[in-house]
Amino acid sequence: MTQGSSRIKAVGQAVTLADMVPLIWRRRGGALLVFAVFLALSVFLVPLWQPMFRASGQIGFLPSIPAPLALADNAPPAPVFQISDLDTEMAMVRGTAVLSAARAVLQGDGIVFDPKPSRLARWLGIKPVQDTMVVPPGMTAERMRENRDIAILRGKIKTAQINNARVIEISLFDPDPERAREMLDAVIDSYVWKRENDLRRKLADQYDETVRQRAQADAALAHIQQELIDWQDRHPLTGFVAGVGGRGAAGSGDSDLGRELENIRAQRQAAQIDLLAVQARQQAIAATLGDVAHLMKLPEIANSETVRELNLRLAVLRGTKADLGRRYGPRHPLVMANDAQIAQARHDLTSAISAQIAAIDRDAQNAATRLGAFAQEYNRVMAQAAGDNRDRLAFDQLSRKLDAVTAEVSVLTDRARIMQSELAALRPDVEIVQIPETPGKPVFPSRKDIAVIAIALSALLAMAAAILREYFDRALHRAGEAETLTGLPVFAVLPRVATRPPKRVAEEENEAIGHLQTIIRLRRDTGRNVNHEGSGDASGGRVVCITSPMPGEGKSRLAQKITARFAQNGQRVLLLDGDLRRPTLEKQPIAGRVGPVDSNKPDFSLVLQGDAALDQAIFPVRLPDDHDGTPGDVYYDFLGAEDAVSSALAGQLMAEKLLGLMQDLRHRYDYIVVDAPPVLAVADAIWLMRAADDRLLLLRAQKSRRDDILDAIQRLEQADCAADGLIFSGVSRRGAYYGGKKRRTRP
Repeated sequence: MTQGSSRIKAVGQAVTLADMVPLIWRRRGGALLVFAVFLALSVFLVPLWQPMFRASGQIGFLPSIPAPLALADNAPPAPVFQISDLDTEMAMVRGTAVLSAARAVLQGDGIVFDPKPSRLARWLGIKPVQDTMVVPPGMTAERMRENRDIAILRGKIKTAQINNARVIEISLFDPDPERAREMLDAVIDSYVWKRENDLRRKLADQYDETVRQRAQADAALAHIQQELIDWQDRHPLTGFVAGVGGRGAAGSGDSDLGRELENIRAQRQAAQIDLLAVQARQQAIAATLGDVAHLMKLPEIANSETVRELNLRLAVLRGTKADLGRRYGPRHPLVMANDAQIAQARHDLTSAISAQIAAIDRDAQNAATRLGAFAQEYNRVMAQAAGDNRDRLAFDQLSRKLDAVTAEVSVLTDRARIMQSELAALRPDVEIVQIPETPGKPVFPSRKDIAVIAIALSALLAMAAAILREYFDRALHRAGEAETLTGLPVFAVLPRVATRPPKRVAEEENEAIGHLQTIIRLRRDTGRNVNHEGSGDASGGRVVCITSPMPGEGKSRLAQKITARFAQNGQRVLLLDGDLRRPTLEKQPIAGRVGPVDSNKPDFSLVLQGDAALDQAIFPVRLPDDHDGTPGDVYYDFLGAEDAVSSALAGQLMAEKLLGLMQDLRHRYDYIVVDAPPVLAVADAIWLMRAADDRLLLLRAQKSRRDDILDAIQRLEQADCAADGLIFSGVSRRGAYYGGKKRRTRP
């Protein structure tokens, strides 16, 4: 990029504080409009504002305790009110019960809850809510009015805790300061009355409940006493006697029955042991299976005197038999007599053993009979003891019940007496710490505050509107902005021109074009084209190329004006329409064209293609007289395409034939004014700018966008045909040059 373009300010650069004042000054029209609109709106709305007055009062809670009740382990009673209950109390202040009582008081004082219609509502003809109220089915009008009044009163009240103390601050807001105080007085008095009434009713309910419980305890005491009397009547000889407090003591029968039970238990255990021993003998005898030898080994058999004598006799006879058998032989009468004795002895021994076994069986039967008798006696004594125990347990239970009910009656009697004294000397646990007073000034925001805020807000909105307008407006409005944005000098500033401009505007436009003509001449005299490719020598004609970033910015009109100005100064001038894609002749005829209009006449495109000569394509244009508008004697030549050319062909012709054609035209004319197409639309403008000596970029106020301008300049610089200067058009008359009767200066 060139040195001038390096000073281009980046798009979207942050606006500093130093830029704010000139920025707002540039946009002062819109800022003042926004400020005036909002200020006028504020002037209309501020008188409609109804300031609110705040009446406040404070309520403190005392750490009182209730009437003491019967508590276990003599624990101290908990306080009635704690700091954690403040939220509940603040809700009760705004509750329906308190507000309903306050409403009744206020209605008695003649205070109306219906809000007065505001000035705006009266001006708009809006009817009050009470006049348009519709009573729904199932609700009376009085009930609906009460609900509405309570809702209005609740909306006016605010509650807050004072630090960590047991104090609630109650505030009420209303447009009327006196009414605010009266309403708050009614609310606080209603709350204190309700609080005291609730405490009294709660204590009265507890007292009634205690009296009811004492009556029940008295009835239970009488019933238990009657049960104890009935029990004693049913058990006159049980051995129990009445003791202190109605309890009974056991007599001597209890100890005799115990000793008898112990004796029977010992006899039963002894009989059981005997039975087990006899049964063990029987089992040992049964295990021998009737074998005499094995039976003789049992102590129960062997220890019998008869069995032992018979067994000894049998042993003696067997020894005698052995001796006789060795001496006489087995058939000797003595031996045979001895055998008969042995058989008899064996029989007697077997009979004795059987008798001993029968004796053991009898002992077992006797032991079982004795054990059964002892067990039966033991069960009888146990049943008698159980009956006595049940009687004693029933007596003990009746005695304990009697003691418990007696103690309960005593506690409830004491409680009822204390509650009755507390109820008679009841003192509320809440007091008014600060009495509401009539507020002297309204709370924020008052009308004065609203007015100051409205003025400040209007100023802020005005500045915001100016900043937003500057930020979002991408178009240029002044020549200085173009210079700052691009870093290029502004050669001329043209006024905004209508279709039929006034004489003064036309004069200002002519002065600006004359200034531009002077700059072009000075550039020619100083040789300001040595760096341009395709430029001719100092003796040749001067090529002035005019282009713009986008279409519709007035470059064709400017080219015609410059051409006419050069022609009026006696210069040989050619106006070259370089737009082959949308030629001027295709859109509209050239005013003042000399000669017949022939559609088959050669044009600029045919000259570039080599199918026609320059003289065939160029035609003269006569300028009108400045005084009466009739055709004058001043002419300039025009060269342009009659019909549009395709994009591919146009680009090829410009790239290959344009420079040679320009050299030929330089020898024919003093000035060749080129009306180039927009830079961002087609690439033909690049070739035309490369062949020019003076490269001018036309910008239009309120139309040319900053992004398009920077993009166009960047493309020209990349093609090494940067613009030499700017022409800024479409500004107000105060931004153009002087003209007419009043002298004007350039900003």
